[in-house]
Amino acid sequence: MSDIQKTYDEMWVNAIQCIKDDKYEIDNLMNSSEDTRRGVSVLSYLSHPLGVAICELLDELKGIEPEQYYYPTNEFHLTILSIITCVEDFKLSDIDVKAYSDAFELAVKEIGPLKIRYSGVTASPSCILIQGFPDNDQLHFLRDKLRLSFKKANLHTTIDLRYKISTAHSTVVRFRAPLRKRDEFIDVLSKYRKTDFGTLKVDRLELVFNNWYQALSVTKPLSVCELRTTK
Repeated sequence: MSDIQKTYDEMWVNAIQCIKDDKYEIDNLMNSSEDTRRGVSVLSYLSHPLGVAICELLDELKGIEPEQYYYPTNEFHLTILSIITCVEDFKLSDIDVKAYSDAFELAVKEIGPLKIRYSGVTASPSCILIQGFPDNDQLHFLRDKLRLSFKKANLHTTIDLRYKISTAHSTVVRFRAPLRKRDEFIDVLSKYRKTDFGTLKVDRLELVFNNWYQALSVTKPLSVCELRTTK
C-alpha cells in the first residue's frame, strides 16, 4: 500500500466516524456575503471527462442531502500548493502581484505535464474528496520548486503552515448544513469508495487569488503557465 493510499484510508475511517457521531464540521460562511476569507493558490482545473464521472457521484449525493455544497463541474480542481492560506479580510492589494507571479513562473517554467489518476472517494470531517494518485514523483518535485522559489523571493507565504500537503485529492462536497440522512449518505460514499474516475493530465497551472472554496465568481487568475514537454 502506498503512503498516499494509507493517508486516504486513515482520513476515511476518521471522517466516517465523525459523521456517525455527528461531529462533522459545518461551514456556516459558505455562500455568505460576510465570507471575507481569501488566499493565493497554485491549482489546475479538472478536464471534462473526469467532471462527468464525478458528477454521477454528486447527483446521487444531492438526491439524499440537497442542502450541502456541491462543487460545480467547472470548479473541480486540484490544489498544487496553497501559497497564502485563506484568512479573513485578506485583499489582493495586500501583496505585490507581479512578485508572486514571477516566483510562480520561475518555479514551473521547466516542469512538464503531470498525470494524476483519480480513483476512489475519501472524506474529512468537513468535506468529501476524490482520491488522486500521481504517476511519479513529479508533483512532489513541483511543490518543492514552488516552496523554494517563494522562499528565495522572500515573499510572505503560509506554505505548509497548517500541514505539508502530500496527497493529490480534489474536494467536491463541503458540509454547510446538518446531515439529514447520514446513513444513506455514507452508503453512497461507500459505493464509490474504489471507483475509477479517470486520469487527469495536468498541462496548465494557474496562480490565483481565491476564496475558501475556489468559487469562480471570486477567483482571479494572477498568472497562467502551460506545462510543455521539453526535448
